Amino acid sequence: MTLICPKALLFGLCVASCAQSPVPPPIHGVTADDKNDVRDSAFLAKLLDSLRHLSVKPTVRIVYAPGNKAGNFSASSYLDATKQIRSVGYVFGQPLDSFYMHCFTPAEHLSRFQDYVSTLGAQVDIWEVGNEINGEWLFGDTKDCVPKASVTSTSQAEVTTKMTETYDYLKSQGKVTALTLYYNTPCKRPAANEMFAWVDANVPARMKTKLDYLLVSYYEVDCDGYKPDWERVFTQLATMFPNSKLGISEFGWSDTRQSDATIKDLVQRHYAIHPKVSNWVGGGFYWEFAIDMVPYDPASDSLWSTINTAMANQK
Repeated sequence: MTLICPKALLFGLCVASCAQSPVPPPIHGVTADDKNDVRDSAFLAKLLDSLRHLSVKPTVRIVYAPGNKAGNFSASSYLDATKQIRSVGYVFGQPLDSFYMHCFTPAEHLSRFQDYVSTLGAQVDIWEVGNEINGEWLFGDTKDCVPKASVTSTSQAEVTTKMTETYDYLKSQGKVTALTLYYNTPCKRPAANEMFAWVDANVPARMKTKLDYLLVSYYEVDCDGYKPDWERVFTQLATMFPNSKLGISEFGWSDTRQSDATIKDLVQRHYAIHPKVSNWVGGGFYWEFAIDMVPYDPASDSLWSTINTAMANQK
């Protein structure tokens, strides 16, 4: 016992002393999506230039792609790009986008997070436990997965298992955690996946009370242009997650490129969202930032200037 206890004590002290701190509010979020490879030096240089010119310090969601037909991408292959992005902003790490969730078993999912945390842990400020976690596309047939999945299908129950195991692991490592919900209440979605109903049925009490961030994804163009009553939505979420910081996790034009005028309207409105809840932190994380705002374009009527102004006005 004289040998074991000091080690256990030191481990506990290390976790406490190495624990990360939340990003200072308001969070000015943008996304480096997986349609552009941040590991590509030419693209990364353009992305960094765009980020450096922003008038506020951004928090950059990096979407770490699982791989391609040739195989899986390693966490270490993203280390240099992550370091460089963190030199100009905070990093919001997304080891697995919702689109790929069904391609992994619970064990593979947890192993992926363990690899990314052990490799990139010092460079990532916030870890996304689950992305659009209540989406109905997060489980089912895996025939279209790239790289090829090890199983033919995954279940809805496994989504909850992946979420909770990842959350518990990240907390054990002293990491800052974020969960993204998909706001689908007004859309034509399966009843079991409706955001509030899914949370009630699947998010355990320990996450409802100890998540660092509870964020919401919403794609207006996928919901017939419906404009939510964000005051009502986040007031309800603040009751469900009383200790979590609340914000917008992502929005954008989804699968079909919209006109510049539509994109400007989306950007201006979503970065201006500010419900009257005490734990509001902003966010935004426009999904197509790396598509529409890279390279840097200082012209007054550019999409880059639109998002720069919108982020500077966040409260």
